[in-house]
Amino acid sequence: MNKAIYTIKRFLLTVITVGVCSSCDHLLDLDPKENIDSDQLYKSVQYFEYGVVGVYNNLHVEYSTLLGAVLADECKLSHENTGVDGYAVQLNRWTYSSDDDLLHETWKDYYHALYKINTLLENMHRVPQETTADQEALNILAGELKGLRAFVHFELHRIFGESDDLGKQALTIPYVTDTDLFKKPGKMTQADFYTLLWKDIQVAAENLNNKQAPARFSVDATQALAARVSLYQKNYAQAIAYTSQIINAYPLATTNQYAAMWRQNQTEEVIFKLARNNDDELRPNTLWYNFNTGKTLFYAASKLNQLYTKDDIRATLFFGTSDPNQIAKYAGENHENRISDLPVFRSSELYLIRAEAYLKTGATTLALEDLQTLQQARSTATIKPTQIDEAMILKERYKELAFEGHRYFDLKRLGKPLERNKEDLAAPSDLPLLAFGSPQYQLPIPLKEIQSNPNLGNGEW
Repeated sequence: MNKAIYTIKRFLLTVITVGVCSSCDHLLDLDPKENIDSDQLYKSVQYFEYGVVGVYNNLHVEYSTLLGAVLADECKLSHENTGVDGYAVQLNRWTYSSDDDLLHETWKDYYHALYKINTLLENMHRVPQETTADQEALNILAGELKGLRAFVHFELHRIFGESDDLGKQALTIPYVTDTDLFKKPGKMTQADFYTLLWKDIQVAAENLNNKQAPARFSVDATQALAARVSLYQKNYAQAIAYTSQIINAYPLATTNQYAAMWRQNQTEEVIFKLARNNDDELRPNTLWYNFNTGKTLFYAASKLNQLYTKDDIRATLFFGTSDPNQIAKYAGENHENRISDLPVFRSSELYLIRAEAYLKTGATTLALEDLQTLQQARSTATIKPTQIDEAMILKERYKELAFEGHRYFDLKRLGKPLERNKEDLAAPSDLPLLAFGSPQYQLPIPLKEIQSNPNLGNGEW
């Protein structure tokens, strides 16, 4: 692995920064400037938990959110997104190359998180276990780390791995379970990748027998991850089983609750989220707007905006009131910088996963019921769809999960083209369609990583 990825080692061996999250869990309310020396980190279960909480502090799933939107048809480039303050321009226009800075930052950030996780797992034997309660607490923390490791790897796979639609021989990113600096892991088959992924999910599910705050990776978050992974693998029976296990525990938000979720960071229907505060330079609403310069970076795509009816609560929540081109989904707390948490798993996604899985297994009536339940929850009108197909479910995913990091990955997993309306193109010369299988469709492993580790360049992509 690239040595740049492991510059985190020096940091982790000297300090662990405790993250701040808006949670009832007191560990997530500690001063973000408080550092814990590595010698102290393993002296007790409590201090080890500080290290686990520190993993969340620098895990930026916003990279997936951004890529999922700018590569597809969710947003369009602002004319202000230029020069030194501009970013993701070439990715949006499908003219990027493997040395794109954003791709490299994404790769580094996720593998930094994995290095932290693996360091903690490799050293947890140093933590004294003086009581049965200590043993149980440490097992739960190990499950939390294994769940996070599976989650981060799956994000890397969604971004840099080949489409699951290509079958079991498709290649994807390395699944890293240790901190050996001398290893040069190469691409691996999806079959091998998923074997390791499910092993971590299973351990997490077995150990996480508690209910944790939504800002911590819980047993329910593990089930939600398992449902998402099952959908990508096209294991529809398994996707139905996992969604059905937890879907009733997280009722869809009412109209008022749904508005509060985006405007006030309320947690109705949220299974797992990454909490954000004013110290986080990268957070959901900074992806579309630069608060330092006052420049808009991306607008909402007209193609998306036009899908919502006046009775749809999302039409007033996701877009600006004075300017419908503005992306306003992450309105956040009521102050200048609109601090917004990042929802990662929500019950609405589970409904959509189950609806798709029901449809694929021939349970059309059940699929229709799940789709209607979600549509009715988001509308003040009476919604009674009488038919359902894959296009309808994909359209509802487009509307419900907009700007949450799904659109490009949904099209990719299903082998569908990326299509934009002409009014959403950055320039008249830009292409309105990128066919599945085109060279620019598949995001490459960053060039700097391949130069450091040639094994990552093996295979076709």
